[in-house]
Order: sequence, then structure tokens, then C-alpha cells
Amino acid sequence: MPMDLNNHPQPIDPNDDQFRPMLTNLQGNILKGHGRDHTVHIFIKLNGKDPASERKQLGEVAERFVTSAIQQHRESEQFRQFGIPGSLFGNLFLTKKGYRSLGFADQEVSDALPDTLFLEGMAEHAADNFNDPEPAKWEKGYKDGEIDAMLLLADDDVGFLLRQARTIIAKLEEVSAVLTIERGNALRTDSGEGIEHFGYVDGRSQPIYFETDLKNEGNIDKWNPVEKLKIVLVPDKLAEGEDAFGSYFVFRKLEQDVRRFKMREQELADKLGFKGREERDRAGAMAVGRFEDGTPLMLSQTDGFIPLKDNNFTYEKDPSGLKCPFHAHIRKCNPRGDTTGDFSPSGDEGERSRRITRRGITYGERNRHPDAFQALEDLPTEDVGLLFMCFQSSIENQFAFMQSTWVNNPLFARPIFRPGTPEAPDTGLDPVIGQEPKSEQHWPVRRGGNESKDFEFSGFVTMKGGEFFFAPSIPFLRGL
Repeated sequence: MPMDLNNHPQPIDPNDDQFRPMLTNLQGNILKGHGRDHTVHIFIKLNGKDPASERKQLGEVAERFVTSAIQQHRESEQFRQFGIPGSLFGNLFLTKKGYRSLGFADQEVSDALPDTLFLEGMAEHAADNFNDPEPAKWEKGYKDGEIDAMLLLADDDVGFLLRQARTIIAKLEEVSAVLTIERGNALRTDSGEGIEHFGYVDGRSQPIYFETDLKNEGNIDKWNPVEKLKIVLVPDKLAEGEDAFGSYFVFRKLEQDVRRFKMREQELADKLGFKGREERDRAGAMAVGRFEDGTPLMLSQTDGFIPLKDNNFTYEKDPSGLKCPFHAHIRKCNPRGDTTGDFSPSGDEGERSRRITRRGITYGERNRHPDAFQALEDLPTEDVGLLFMCFQSSIENQFAFMQSTWVNNPLFARPIFRPGTPEAPDTGLDPVIGQEPKSEQHWPVRRGGNESKDFEFSGFVTMKGGEFFFAPSIPFLRGL
């Protein structure tokens, strides 16, 4: 019997034999992040001259370098028990065009992988779904819609990673052209916490699928992060055999203007009349929803909350957005009941079904680490940012819905309207990743108080290019 994505224990035990076939056939990094600090992303265009030969060559690359979920889990367990690092990690993703270049008929792919946005590509929806820059302005390698596949390689030894990447590129160039290459390098605090270029702890509040990951969560009586496999996996109908699953994959290169963001934080603090470090730090926290150290604004008016990255909260006690504003990045992307007014511990099923599984990594070099003291000229204005990546079972219903209906929507979220009460003002864009057109948000002068001031805070992240992919199952890759 193949595994039923709608009917399985939550979370799953990766050591349970009933899940072994699925994990053996699934690429790693989907249910649990690969955990390496350095990545290389190789975007290729197949020659299209000999699909059979190209399939064979790509299959050989996948056989050698793609990491299965079961292999990733075993290596993770060995690292935990014995301190032995994992091997070179690899993923292989295909676009709709990539399937065609490999000889698959369009109708065959459409029937097997029916997500509309995947089939039409990111450039087709840049304006109507995401308010992105027009594709003609994207970076070379992305703007012409020529991407067939992307190979992701990851390791903690950057020298070893780059040497392996060189070997693979040489092999890929026998049947394809390299369109562009991105390199990711994780930023970490002295304590090992991952952060992004604006200086905030990143990667919190992820969907959890494994029992082993839930053990590290602490209390979950208010917000349970566990999700069913159906929000991230879909059957790979182009593969032979049972228990072959894959996942839709989004890649977006997001450039961050750190200098303008940090200056705007200070301008906001001035506008609100904030004095002293603790009070002024709250300006940035209201944009993100957490302080730089990860302290949730919902739980504390200052940083240093214990545990710092606590995730066990909803917005039940803040129905008017006076503690954590409705526009705050983490509230826009994970509203935890704001869409329905239902603040039950498990949240609303429809709302939770929009969640994505993020796997991003920072890119670019800077003069000083974000944690270090920096002069204004040390803060970069370009060439640094986030290689945003996420998995989901539907790009259309998850990433695209979140970006267009929540993040870019100045009307979301607002207090639940009740007859006889004044309608709430517009919320404004997500201050961190919201796209044009800009609009003012409403910022509480005092945490929990009714007085607020209008201030426009957005436009510090620019999308430089990207594409929609599918992460095929291991049996599909072996069948190439």
C-alpha cells in the first residue's frame, strides 16, 4: 500500500519502517533542512540536441550527487551521536521547460504536475501575482526564461564544495550550458544562530514533520508547528512504483539594501519619539515581528526574552495589532488565526494550509559581520541578500497566495470587523518583503497602547530573478 499523505501519524518517526520507502524515494532538504553553511546553485539550459543522451547524463549526475531523505537522516543521526559531518549534499530541480527538453510531452507533464504557476513559469506571473520588477530587468540567466534545471550542492567545507562543483560543472557542460551560478554562505552569530543581512535571527517558525525535530521545540500548547506531509509533498506521477513523492520548489534571489533599511529603522524610531536603545530597538522589531535576537514582539517589549526564539504564541491576546502590528513580517506571513478570528491551539486548517517550508540562505560579502559595530559606509546597499527557497505542495495555493494575498495586500490583516464598530484602517505592505506600490503602515507609539502614527516602511528588498521548479523523486531521477 502506498503511503497516504492525508492519513499518517503527526509528526512522523523517520526511524519507523513504514516511512522508509517514502524517505528512500524522496530528495533530502524537503522535510528537514540540509544544515550546511555553504551552497552552490548551478542553473543550466540543456542543449536540446539529443534528449536521450541528456537524460542519461543528468541521471548520472543525480545518481552520484543527489541526497535522499533517508541518507540525510542517517547522516544527521551519525553527526548527533558521533560528531561525523555529513557528506556533500545535493538536490536536483526541474522546470516545466526542463521536462520538455528531456523529451517529456507538455500534456504528459501538465497531467502529472498540474500546478498552474509551475507550468507557466515565474516570469509569466511577475506583475499580476508578485508586483516583481519586469523580467527584462532581472539578472542575466533568469530574465530569458531558459532555465531547465538547477543543481543545489551544499557542504560545510567551502573549498571542498567548490572543487566538487567544478567537477560537476564540467560534466554538465557536456550536455548543457551554465546560465548562472549562485553561492550561498550562511551568516551566524557567535552562538551559532542563523541571521539575515538586516541582522535578525532567521529560520524560525518552520513547519515540522519529524518527531526528532519536535523534541527541540519546547512548549507547543499555544502554537503547534507540526504539519501534515500533504502541505509539502505530492505524488510524482512521472515516476514508476509506489511511494514516489516530490515537491514544488520556488527560488528567488532577493537583494537587500541594508543601509537604507537600518537608516529607516532610526527614522521610524524618531517619528515615534523612542528614546534609549531598548525603546529604539522596538522600531525594527515592529517591522519584523521579532527583535534581532529572535525575541517575539508578541511576548516581550524588549529583547532578551527566554527562550529567545520562543515560537509558542498566537495573536489571540492582540486582536487589534497593538503589541505586534498586523503589518509585521512574521504576522503577515504566518497570521496564526488573524484570517478567521479562531485562535485555537492548532489554528485554522485553511490558514495553516498556506504555510511554506523555507530553505533560504544568505549570499554576498560585506565589510563587517551584521553583529559587529558598523559605520554607515560599512552597511551594503547592493550585492547582498537572500537566496530565498521554499517547498510546498502547491505554488499557486501556498507561496503565491501568501505573497499576493497577504504580503503585498495593504488590506491584510485587520481586526475582525464587527457591526457597529468603526472599520479599521488599511494595514499596509509587509515592511520586509512587500513589493510596490508602497503604502503607509500604522505603528503603535506604545506597545499595547491605542495611539499610533503613520509611516511608510518598505522597498528595501529587490527581486533579481528566479523560477518555479519541481523536486522529482529519486525513482524518477534514476529512470532518466
